[in-house]
Amino acid sequence: MERQREKSTEVPKEVKERAEKELGELRKELSRLRKIKKEKEQLEIEAAQKQIIKEDEIKTTELNYIEEQFDKLEDILSSKIGEIDQKLYRQHAKQVEAELQNLEEEIVGEKGLIEKKITAYENLVKSYPWLEEERKKFMYTMPNKKQSKNEYESWKIEWAKVLFDYARFAVLHIIYIRELNSQKPFFDFTKREQYIREIAEELISQNQAKWLSKEKKGLRVYWKTLESWSKEIYKWCYDNGKLEPIMIYELREATQEDFSSLPLEDLEEIFKILAKNRKAKILKLENGQLAFKIKLE
Repeated sequence: MERQREKSTEVPKEVKERAEKELGELRKELSRLRKIKKEKEQLEIEAAQKQIIKEDEIKTTELNYIEEQFDKLEDILSSKIGEIDQKLYRQHAKQVEAELQNLEEEIVGEKGLIEKKITAYENLVKSYPWLEEERKKFMYTMPNKKQSKNEYESWKIEWAKVLFDYARFAVLHIIYIRELNSQKPFFDFTKREQYIREIAEELISQNQAKWLSKEKKGLRVYWKTLESWSKEIYKWCYDNGKLEPIMIYELREATQEDFSSLPLEDLEEIFKILAKNRKAKILKLENGQLAFKIKLE
């Protein structure tokens, strides 16, 4: 009787083989994650050397916890206690898979931000070579408003172009002043926050930006009009055969598209533009959220 009970609790060979195969797949994911992490660290070193980011901005992503979880999984697989271990394995495997996914999103997200910062700055220098010219170092100090009014105005206009293109190159719809303080070329200003706010006000006067609040901590930069975005979104829907109602989260998930990070209020305005131009119909869902359905031409 005892032998029968022992036999019934043994893990079938195919079940254990399947678990070992799944663990192998998870190990491949961990290996890929290590590679992405290494690429991210190399980018951080490059960005710090070019002074595009400061060394204290570098984040270290730890994989030790995941390594420990893998050890636990292997211990469970090598055990011969029986069915309980399979349940325990499933529980740990699910946890590892979720952790891997979260870590990947974190690392890839940070890597993408650094790449954007490097590319944005490199593009800025191509467009405005004076940013790195020794003889133009005076541009990092704002002229006196009263004593040199013309110089001040021309300084402000020139830097407004730089800020506008920085947002465009970095694909940033919203710029936070605190973050910009630590970004090249703006962290070379003699009085960072004051200068950035002056430049932001110039963009606002040109109807190319607006403050998000009275505190003036965030700036919405319109480097592309909402009308242009509406055409781009319509084309994306049409090209991808999105004929069913489309919700905002679907646009958010199209991370390879520049419109995926547009502010919510702008997306809602774009829906209205599409409806006004008879390109789509707006639908209000039961939960109060908006969706839209494109009209084929």
